[in-house]
Amino acid sequence: MTTHTPSARAILPALLRLPGFTGLALSVFFLGFGVSLSGPFLALYGVQRIGMTPLLLGVFLTLNAVSAVLLSTRLARWSDRLSNRRPLVLFTLAMAAAGQAGLAAAHSFAAALLVGVLVMGLGAAAFPQLFAYARTQMSTVPGDLAERGQTVLRSMFSLAFVVGPGLGAAALARLGFPGVFLLAAACLLLAAIPVWRSRSVALPATPAGHTVTLARSATPARPITWVSVAFVMYGMSMVMAMTMFPLFITDTLSGTTSQVGFLISLCALLEIPIMLALVTLRRLPGVEWMVKAAMGVFAIHFVMIFLAQGLGLLVAAQVIRAVVLAILAGLGMTYFQQLMPGRVSAATTLFSNTLNVGSMLAGIVSGTIAQVFGYRDVYIVCAVLTAAAWVVMQVITRPRAAVVAEP
Repeated sequence: MTTHTPSARAILPALLRLPGFTGLALSVFFLGFGVSLSGPFLALYGVQRIGMTPLLLGVFLTLNAVSAVLLSTRLARWSDRLSNRRPLVLFTLAMAAAGQAGLAAAHSFAAALLVGVLVMGLGAAAFPQLFAYARTQMSTVPGDLAERGQTVLRSMFSLAFVVGPGLGAAALARLGFPGVFLLAAACLLLAAIPVWRSRSVALPATPAGHTVTLARSATPARPITWVSVAFVMYGMSMVMAMTMFPLFITDTLSGTTSQVGFLISLCALLEIPIMLALVTLRRLPGVEWMVKAAMGVFAIHFVMIFLAQGLGLLVAAQVIRAVVLAILAGLGMTYFQQLMPGRVSAATTLFSNTLNVGSMLAGIVSGTIAQVFGYRDVYIVCAVLTAAAWVVMQVITRPRAAVVAEP
Protein backbone atom coordinates (compact mmCIF):
# COMPACT_ATOMS: atom_id res chain seq x y z
CA MET A 1 0.00 0.00 0.00
CA THR A 2 1.35 3.44 -0.92
CA THR A 3 1.35 6.02 1.85
CA HIS A 4 1.45 9.73 1.43
CA THR A 5 3.59 12.08 3.45
CA PRO A 6 2.87 15.82 3.29
CA SER A 7 5.42 18.16 1.74
CA ALA A 8 7.99 19.77 4.02
CA ARG A 9 6.01 23.03 4.19
CA ALA A 10 2.81 21.16 5.08
CA ILE A 11 4.20 18.77 7.70
CA LEU A 12 3.77 20.99 10.79
CA PRO A 13 0.24 22.15 9.83
CA ALA A 14 -0.69 18.51 9.13
CA LEU A 15 0.51 17.50 12.58
CA LEU A 16 -1.36 20.33 14.27
CA ARG A 17 -4.57 19.22 12.55
CA LEU A 18 -4.31 15.73 14.05
CA PRO A 19 -6.96 15.20 16.77
CA GLY A 20 -5.41 15.61 20.20
CA PHE A 21 -1.91 16.43 18.94
CA THR A 22 -1.90 19.94 20.44
CA GLY A 23 -2.96 18.53 23.80
CA LEU A 24 -0.17 15.95 23.67
CA ALA A 25 2.30 18.72 22.85
CA LEU A 26 1.14 20.65 25.93
CA SER A 27 1.47 17.57 28.12
CA VAL A 28 5.02 16.94 26.91
CA PHE A 29 5.88 20.62 27.40
CA PHE A 30 4.62 20.70 30.99
CA LEU A 31 6.38 17.41 31.74
CA GLY A 32 9.62 18.90 30.44
CA PHE A 33 8.96 22.15 32.27
CA GLY A 34 8.54 20.33 35.58
CA VAL A 35 11.73 18.34 35.02
CA SER A 36 13.70 21.40 33.88
CA LEU A 37 12.69 23.50 36.88
CA SER A 38 14.15 21.15 39.46
CA GLY A 39 16.36 18.64 37.64
CA PRO A 40 19.40 20.89 37.04
CA PHE A 41 19.50 21.76 40.74
CA LEU A 42 19.08 18.28 42.21
CA ALA A 43 22.81 17.98 42.90
CA LEU A 44 22.83 21.38 44.61
CA TYR A 45 19.78 20.28 46.62
CA GLY A 46 21.59 17.17 47.82
CA VAL A 47 24.77 19.00 48.77
CA GLN A 48 23.44 22.30 50.10
CA ARG A 49 20.06 21.38 51.66
CA ILE A 50 20.51 17.74 52.69
CA GLY A 51 24.25 17.98 53.36
CA MET A 52 25.40 15.10 51.13
CA THR A 53 29.04 14.60 50.25
CA PRO A 54 29.79 14.10 46.54
CA LEU A 55 30.03 10.35 47.17
CA LEU A 56 26.74 10.25 49.10
CA LEU A 57 25.15 12.28 46.32
CA GLY A 58 26.32 9.62 43.88
CA VAL A 59 24.74 6.89 46.02
CA PHE A 60 21.46 8.86 46.14
CA LEU A 61 21.35 9.32 42.37
CA THR A 62 22.34 5.70 41.73
CA LEU A 63 19.62 4.22 43.92
CA ASN A 64 17.05 6.55 42.35
CA ALA A 65 18.10 5.33 38.92
CA VAL A 66 17.94 1.64 39.96
CA SER A 67 14.38 2.17 41.16
CA ALA A 68 13.46 4.00 37.95
CA VAL A 69 14.78 1.17 35.76
CA LEU A 70 13.07 -1.63 37.66
CA LEU A 71 9.71 0.09 38.05
CA SER A 72 9.47 1.58 34.56
CA THR A 73 10.41 -1.75 32.98
CA ARG A 74 7.67 -3.52 34.92
CA LEU A 75 5.15 -0.85 33.91
CA ALA A 76 6.24 -1.11 30.24
CA ARG A 77 5.52 -4.83 30.14
CA TRP A 78 2.09 -4.15 31.59
CA SER A 79 1.51 -1.21 29.26
CA ASP A 80 2.02 -3.24 26.08
CA ARG A 81 -0.79 -5.56 27.23
CA LEU A 82 -3.26 -2.69 27.67
CA SER A 83 -5.66 -1.46 25.03
CA ASN A 84 -5.74 1.99 26.69
CA ARG A 85 -2.58 3.46 28.21
CA ARG A 86 -4.19 6.68 29.45
CA PRO A 87 -4.82 5.58 33.10
CA LEU A 88 -1.21 4.43 33.38
CA VAL A 89 0.08 7.73 31.97
CA LEU A 90 -2.02 9.66 34.49
CA PHE A 91 -0.77 7.47 37.34
CA THR A 92 2.90 7.99 36.46
CA LEU A 93 2.43 11.75 36.12
CA ALA A 94 0.75 11.83 39.55
CA MET A 95 3.67 9.90 41.05
CA ALA A 96 6.15 12.28 39.41
CA ALA A 97 4.33 15.24 41.00
CA ALA A 98 4.20 13.48 44.37
CA GLY A 99 7.94 12.84 44.17
CA GLN A 100 8.69 16.53 43.65
CA ALA A 101 6.43 17.45 46.57
CA GLY A 102 8.15 14.83 48.70
CA LEU A 103 11.59 16.31 48.00
CA ALA A 104 10.23 19.73 48.99
CA ALA A 105 9.29 18.33 52.40
CA ALA A 106 12.40 16.20 52.97
CA HIS A 107 15.02 17.39 55.48
CA SER A 108 17.28 14.36 55.75
CA PHE A 109 19.13 11.94 53.51
CA ALA A 110 16.88 9.05 54.58
CA ALA A 111 13.70 10.97 53.75
CA ALA A 112 15.01 12.16 50.38
CA LEU A 113 16.15 8.62 49.52
CA LEU A 114 12.77 7.16 50.50
CA VAL A 115 10.96 9.62 48.24
CA GLY A 116 13.41 9.05 45.41
CA VAL A 117 13.27 5.26 45.45
CA LEU A 118 9.57 4.67 46.15
CA VAL A 119 7.84 7.61 44.49
CA MET A 120 10.15 9.17 41.92
CA GLY A 121 10.96 5.69 40.60
CA LEU A 122 7.33 5.35 39.53
CA GLY A 123 7.29 8.94 38.27
CA ALA A 124 10.28 8.22 36.03
CA ALA A 125 7.99 6.08 33.87
CA ALA A 126 5.93 9.17 32.94
CA PHE A 127 8.26 10.10 30.06
CA PRO A 128 8.26 6.76 28.18
CA GLN A 129 4.58 6.14 28.94
CA LEU A 130 3.54 9.55 27.64
CA PHE A 131 5.49 9.04 24.41
CA ALA A 132 4.18 5.49 24.01
CA TYR A 133 0.66 6.87 24.47
CA ALA A 134 1.38 9.55 21.85
CA ARG A 135 2.66 6.92 19.43
CA THR A 136 -0.55 4.93 19.90
CA GLN A 137 -2.63 8.07 19.36
CA MET A 138 -0.87 8.54 16.01
CA SER A 139 -1.00 4.87 15.03
CA THR A 140 -3.41 5.50 12.13
CA VAL A 141 -1.44 8.42 10.68
CA PRO A 142 -0.23 7.67 7.11
CA GLY A 143 3.36 7.72 5.96
CA ASP A 144 6.16 8.74 8.30
CA LEU A 145 4.12 11.54 9.85
CA ALA A 146 3.97 9.66 13.17
CA GLU A 147 7.79 9.55 13.37
CA ARG A 148 8.00 13.25 12.62
CA GLY A 149 5.23 13.90 15.13
CA GLN A 150 7.28 12.25 17.87
CA THR A 151 10.23 14.45 16.97
CA VAL A 152 8.00 17.53 17.28
CA LEU A 153 6.82 16.31 20.68
CA ARG A 154 10.43 15.75 21.73
CA SER A 155 11.19 19.32 20.64
CA MET A 156 8.44 20.51 23.00
CA PHE A 157 10.28 18.74 25.81
CA SER A 158 13.43 20.63 24.82
CA LEU A 159 11.49 23.89 24.53
CA ALA A 160 10.63 23.57 28.21
CA PHE A 161 14.35 23.51 28.98
CA VAL A 162 14.78 26.88 27.26
CA VAL A 163 13.01 28.69 30.09
CA GLY A 164 12.82 26.07 32.86
CA PRO A 165 16.38 26.18 34.24
CA GLY A 166 16.45 30.00 34.24
CA LEU A 167 13.11 30.20 36.04
CA GLY A 168 14.29 27.44 38.35
CA ALA A 169 17.37 29.49 39.27
CA ALA A 170 15.17 32.55 39.93
CA ALA A 171 12.76 30.48 42.02
CA LEU A 172 15.67 29.00 43.94
CA ALA A 173 16.95 32.47 44.81
CA ARG A 174 13.51 33.65 46.01
CA LEU A 175 11.75 30.53 47.29
CA GLY A 176 14.53 28.09 48.11
CA PHE A 177 14.55 24.41 47.23
CA PRO A 178 11.02 23.68 48.56
CA GLY A 179 9.57 26.36 46.29
CA VAL A 180 11.37 24.98 43.23
CA PHE A 181 10.13 21.43 43.84
CA LEU A 182 6.55 22.53 44.51
CA LEU A 183 6.51 24.52 41.26
CA ALA A 184 7.79 21.43 39.46
CA ALA A 185 5.03 19.34 41.03
CA ALA A 186 2.40 21.82 39.83
CA CYS A 187 3.74 21.62 36.26
CA LEU A 188 3.57 17.83 36.31
CA LEU A 189 -0.05 17.99 37.40
CA LEU A 190 -0.75 20.40 34.55
CA ALA A 191 0.80 17.85 32.17
CA ALA A 192 -1.88 15.37 33.20
CA ILE A 193 -4.84 17.60 32.24
CA PRO A 194 -4.63 17.26 28.41
CA VAL A 195 -4.13 13.50 28.75
CA TRP A 196 -7.14 13.24 31.05
CA ARG A 197 -9.27 15.20 28.54
CA SER A 198 -8.03 13.30 25.47
CA ARG A 199 -9.89 10.59 23.59
CA SER A 200 -7.81 7.46 23.59
CA VAL A 201 -7.25 5.42 20.46
CA ALA A 202 -7.96 1.95 21.79
CA LEU A 203 -5.97 -0.77 20.04
CA PRO A 204 -5.88 -4.51 20.68
CA ALA A 205 -3.05 -5.14 23.12
CA THR A 206 -0.15 -6.94 21.39
CA PRO A 207 -2.27 -9.13 19.08
CA ALA A 208 -0.55 -12.04 17.40
CA GLY A 209 1.44 -10.99 14.38
CA HIS A 210 0.69 -7.30 14.88
CA THR A 211 3.44 -4.80 14.16
CA VAL A 212 3.52 -1.07 13.95
CA THR A 213 4.85 -0.31 10.49
CA LEU A 214 7.19 2.63 10.15
CA ALA A 215 7.33 4.02 6.65
CA ARG A 216 11.08 4.45 6.55
CA SER A 217 12.18 1.82 9.04
CA ALA A 218 14.73 0.29 6.70
CA THR A 219 17.10 -0.25 9.61
CA PRO A 220 18.47 -3.79 9.39
CA ALA A 221 18.37 -6.09 12.41
CA ARG A 222 20.89 -5.15 15.06
CA PRO A 223 21.87 -6.84 18.34
CA ILE A 224 19.59 -4.82 20.62
CA THR A 225 21.74 -5.69 23.64
CA TRP A 226 24.82 -4.03 22.17
CA VAL A 227 22.80 -1.07 20.91
CA SER A 228 21.55 -0.69 24.47
CA VAL A 229 25.11 -0.90 25.83
CA ALA A 230 26.17 1.93 23.52
CA PHE A 231 23.23 4.07 24.61
CA VAL A 232 23.94 3.29 28.28
CA MET A 233 27.48 4.62 27.86
CA TYR A 234 26.12 7.67 26.06
CA GLY A 235 23.50 8.15 28.78
CA MET A 236 26.06 7.64 31.51
CA SER A 237 28.33 10.33 30.09
CA MET A 238 25.41 12.71 29.53
CA VAL A 239 24.07 12.31 33.07
CA MET A 240 27.53 12.52 34.68
CA ALA A 241 28.18 15.76 32.83
CA MET A 242 24.74 17.23 33.51
CA THR A 243 24.76 16.34 37.21
CA MET A 244 28.16 17.83 37.89
CA PHE A 245 27.76 20.82 35.55
CA PRO A 246 26.28 23.21 38.18
CA LEU A 247 28.97 22.25 40.71
CA PHE A 248 31.72 22.49 38.06
CA ILE A 249 30.65 26.03 37.19
CA THR A 250 30.01 27.28 40.73
CA ASP A 251 32.89 25.53 42.53
CA THR A 252 35.63 24.92 39.95
CA LEU A 253 35.09 27.99 37.73
CA SER A 254 33.69 30.23 40.53
CA GLY A 255 30.59 30.97 38.45
CA THR A 256 26.99 31.61 39.50
CA THR A 257 23.72 29.69 39.41
CA SER A 258 22.49 32.24 36.86
CA GLN A 259 25.28 31.18 34.52
CA VAL A 260 24.23 27.56 35.05
CA GLY A 261 20.67 28.42 34.07
CA PHE A 262 21.86 30.44 31.04
CA LEU A 263 24.06 27.66 29.65
CA ILE A 264 21.45 24.94 30.11
CA SER A 265 18.74 27.13 28.58
CA LEU A 266 21.03 28.05 25.67
CA CYS A 267 21.51 24.40 24.80
CA ALA A 268 17.78 23.73 24.92
CA LEU A 269 17.03 26.83 22.83
CA LEU A 270 19.40 25.70 20.10
CA GLU A 271 17.90 22.20 20.12
CA ILE A 272 14.52 23.51 18.90
CA PRO A 273 15.44 24.64 15.35
CA ILE A 274 17.64 21.56 14.91
CA MET A 275 14.79 19.23 15.85
CA LEU A 276 12.36 21.11 13.62
CA ALA A 277 14.83 20.72 10.78
CA LEU A 278 14.78 16.98 11.37
CA VAL A 279 10.99 17.13 11.05
CA THR A 280 10.68 19.29 7.95
CA LEU A 281 13.70 18.42 5.80
CA ARG A 282 12.81 15.92 3.12
CA ARG A 283 16.25 14.44 2.58
CA LEU A 284 18.29 13.40 5.59
CA PRO A 285 20.95 10.77 6.20
CA GLY A 286 19.65 7.54 7.71
CA VAL A 287 18.64 7.49 11.37
CA GLU A 288 21.39 5.01 12.23
CA TRP A 289 24.11 7.07 10.52
CA MET A 290 23.02 10.22 12.39
CA VAL A 291 22.95 8.37 15.72
CA LYS A 292 26.53 7.16 15.23
CA ALA A 293 27.79 10.56 14.10
CA ALA A 294 26.21 12.28 17.10
CA MET A 295 27.94 9.93 19.53
CA GLY A 296 31.30 10.64 17.95
CA VAL A 297 30.82 14.42 18.07
CA PHE A 298 29.68 14.25 21.70
CA ALA A 299 33.18 13.18 22.76
CA ILE A 300 34.54 16.47 21.38
CA HIS A 301 31.98 18.36 23.46
CA PHE A 302 33.28 16.81 26.68
CA VAL A 303 36.90 17.56 25.81
CA MET A 304 35.95 21.22 25.32
CA ILE A 305 34.36 21.38 28.79
CA PHE A 306 37.41 19.68 30.30
CA LEU A 307 39.63 22.39 28.77
CA ALA A 308 37.29 25.31 29.59
CA GLN A 309 38.56 28.08 31.85
CA GLY A 310 35.64 30.46 31.36
CA LEU A 311 32.28 31.03 29.76
CA GLY A 312 33.48 31.31 26.13
CA LEU A 313 34.45 27.69 25.53
CA LEU A 314 31.46 26.49 27.53
CA VAL A 315 29.11 28.37 25.19
CA ALA A 316 30.76 26.73 22.17
CA ALA A 317 30.46 23.34 23.86
CA GLN A 318 26.76 23.91 24.45
CA VAL A 319 26.26 24.48 20.72
CA ILE A 320 27.71 21.04 20.01
CA ARG A 321 25.66 19.56 22.84
CA ALA A 322 22.49 21.01 21.31
CA VAL A 323 23.18 19.30 17.97
CA VAL A 324 23.93 15.97 19.64
CA LEU A 325 20.90 15.99 21.94
CA ALA A 326 18.58 17.07 19.13
CA ILE A 327 19.64 14.00 17.18
CA LEU A 328 19.92 11.41 19.94
CA ALA A 329 16.95 12.55 22.03
CA GLY A 330 14.64 12.69 19.03
CA LEU A 331 15.94 10.03 16.66
CA GLY A 332 17.27 7.74 19.39
CA MET A 333 13.71 6.90 20.40
CA THR A 334 12.76 6.35 16.77
CA TYR A 335 15.79 4.09 16.30
CA PHE A 336 14.73 1.80 19.16
CA GLN A 337 11.16 1.69 17.85
CA GLN A 338 12.47 0.69 14.43
CA LEU A 339 14.50 -2.11 15.97
CA MET A 340 11.50 -3.35 18.02
CA PRO A 341 8.44 -3.01 15.75
CA GLY A 342 5.07 -3.71 17.36
CA ARG A 343 6.37 -3.13 20.92
CA VAL A 344 6.00 0.61 21.28
CA SER A 345 5.98 0.84 25.06
CA ALA A 346 8.80 -1.68 25.48
CA ALA A 347 10.96 0.07 22.85
CA THR A 348 10.32 3.54 24.27
CA THR A 349 10.96 2.35 27.81
CA LEU A 350 14.13 0.51 26.79
CA PHE A 351 15.41 3.71 25.20
CA SER A 352 14.47 5.65 28.35
CA ASN A 353 15.99 2.98 30.59
CA THR A 354 19.35 3.17 28.84
CA LEU A 355 19.44 6.69 30.24
CA ASN A 356 18.21 5.44 33.61
CA VAL A 357 20.88 2.74 33.73
CA GLY A 358 23.38 5.37 32.65
CA SER A 359 22.14 7.49 35.55
CA MET A 360 22.49 4.53 37.90
CA LEU A 361 26.13 4.09 36.95
CA ALA A 362 26.80 7.79 36.55
CA GLY A 363 25.80 8.72 40.08
CA ILE A 364 28.35 6.63 41.92
CA VAL A 365 31.11 7.01 39.29
CA SER A 366 30.84 10.79 38.95
CA GLY A 367 30.54 11.20 42.73
CA THR A 368 33.68 9.17 43.30
CA ILE A 369 35.68 10.94 40.58
CA ALA A 370 34.55 14.38 41.79
CA GLN A 371 35.46 13.64 45.39
CA VAL A 372 38.85 12.09 44.63
CA PHE A 373 40.04 14.12 41.62
CA GLY A 374 37.66 17.09 41.23
CA TYR A 375 34.74 18.05 39.04
CA ARG A 376 36.85 18.81 35.95
CA ASP A 377 38.14 15.25 35.62
CA VAL A 378 34.57 13.97 35.35
CA TYR A 379 34.47 15.35 31.80
CA ILE A 380 37.46 13.49 30.46
CA VAL A 381 35.84 10.25 31.67
CA CYS A 382 32.66 11.33 29.85
CA ALA A 383 34.67 11.79 26.65
CA VAL A 384 36.14 8.28 26.95
CA LEU A 385 32.70 6.73 27.57
CA THR A 386 31.11 8.45 24.59
CA ALA A 387 34.00 7.51 22.32
CA ALA A 388 33.56 3.90 23.46
CA ALA A 389 29.84 4.09 22.63
CA TRP A 390 30.73 5.30 19.13
CA VAL A 391 33.14 2.38 18.69
CA VAL A 392 30.47 -0.14 19.74
CA MET A 393 27.99 1.30 17.25
CA GLN A 394 30.61 1.26 14.48
CA VAL A 395 31.41 -2.40 15.13
CA ILE A 396 27.83 -3.70 15.29
CA THR A 397 26.69 -1.76 12.21
CA ARG A 398 29.63 -2.48 9.91
CA PRO A 399 28.59 -4.10 6.61
CA ARG A 400 28.91 -7.84 6.50
CA ALA A 401 29.99 -9.76 3.44
CA ALA A 402 27.10 -11.40 1.67
CA VAL A 403 26.95 -15.17 1.95
CA VAL A 404 26.15 -16.79 -1.43
CA ALA A 405 24.64 -20.24 -1.24
CA GLU A 406 25.98 -22.79 -3.65
CA PRO A 407 23.45 -24.22 -6.09
